[in-house]
Amino acid sequence: MTMHPKEIRENPDDGARKRKAHKKSRRGCRNCKLRRVKCDEVRPECKKCIDFGVTCNYDLKIPDLQMVFDRPANTNDVDARKAVKKPFLVNPALCGNGVAKIPAVLTPIISVSDGHSGFDLDNHGVGLLNRFHTRTILTLGSAKTAPIYQDISVREALAHPYLMHIVLTLTSIHDRYLSPTPSCKPTIKECHHWSEGASLLNKKLSTPWPPEDRDSLWTAAALLGAVTFSCVEAATPEEAWPLKDSDNSDLEWLRMSDGKQVIWKIADPTRPESAFHDLAIELQNDNIDAQNFEFSIEHIPLQFISLYDLDSESTAENNPYYGPIRCLIQLLQMECNHSTIVKYLSFLSQMGKEFKALVTQKDPRALLLVAYWFGRVSHGGWWVAGRALMEGQAICLYLERYYPHEKTMQELLQFPKMDLELPME
Repeated sequence: MTMHPKEIRENPDDGARKRKAHKKSRRGCRNCKLRRVKCDEVRPECKKCIDFGVTCNYDLKIPDLQMVFDRPANTNDVDARKAVKKPFLVNPALCGNGVAKIPAVLTPIISVSDGHSGFDLDNHGVGLLNRFHTRTILTLGSAKTAPIYQDISVREALAHPYLMHIVLTLTSIHDRYLSPTPSCKPTIKECHHWSEGASLLNKKLSTPWPPEDRDSLWTAAALLGAVTFSCVEAATPEEAWPLKDSDNSDLEWLRMSDGKQVIWKIADPTRPESAFHDLAIELQNDNIDAQNFEFSIEHIPLQFISLYDLDSESTAENNPYYGPIRCLIQLLQMECNHSTIVKYLSFLSQMGKEFKALVTQKDPRALLLVAYWFGRVSHGGWWVAGRALMEGQAICLYLERYYPHEKTMQELLQFPKMDLELPME
């Protein structure tokens, strides 16, 4: 079991020491809860957030772990100086057994290798890895899933170059998003890491690999899914799919969801020895509960019934729109936020092969359902919000431009337009 540095005894002769009990902070900010540190509950900004360099978020409108670039460093603060001196990451020498600190100065150089491929982490790479561990990974998934991926991702990345490249890519995209002058264009280093990560992962999957690599493969698939969804090069809706001219990069995020399902099957995170076992079983049970949700034609608004040719005999087998609609009806009853984002991502698994083909063909009824989903997830985490907002607005403009006489469709379109902050008719 991986240990936190504070739990590692400095002197083995000191004997086991019990951690002091402490009172939980139930009114603390969300950042402190995500980082699993005790919030001092000072308002409007707690000291933990100030020291960590993020905007304190008692306010629900403030994103989780949003970096502050213009706050002057408090050089008189002892705790802040300690925090700078103690970057917390996994040491490759201990990546299989425990946790340690990566030195601020690369002496010796940190090499990432699996015996077949490898590369050395420079200072820029170590900085990205540190920010991934202390910031980026905590913004993905839910408050329950993020700490699990936090513990596993860095350990596995130090042993698998393809995963390390993906980790560095995702953090680079997050850096761009948080920059005072955000750019939709990837950097040269970001493109390099993305290309290397995808290439090495494909090579890994095309050759025999040991069973113990299954957790690293699933971690790579999960993070690559976030990379693919978060990387949006369009600056305006007119430059986004489906309004822009078609090319091979269209709907890459949708194709990636198929790839994740394949890797889920071969990696099988539900197996007893997997580090993801408990989480995967819980996710599997949630999906079963969603599928067992008592659902009938009465739950569907009349406009949907009319537009999608639904009746009491409709099923996912005889109507390609049924599964996505059934999922949306449940999702629209809850807000999309850090705690529900995993449930919202289940919409992707409800897109059957035929429905995905309709989306690819820009079928207006399929696009409308995607617009509803985009509208809700545009209020989710940073890595889904950018694409959801840009392509969601593009879909609405596309349907208004090319299907203005479809009265029912235009009426239903007003709901995602409201979520996507577009002017209402």
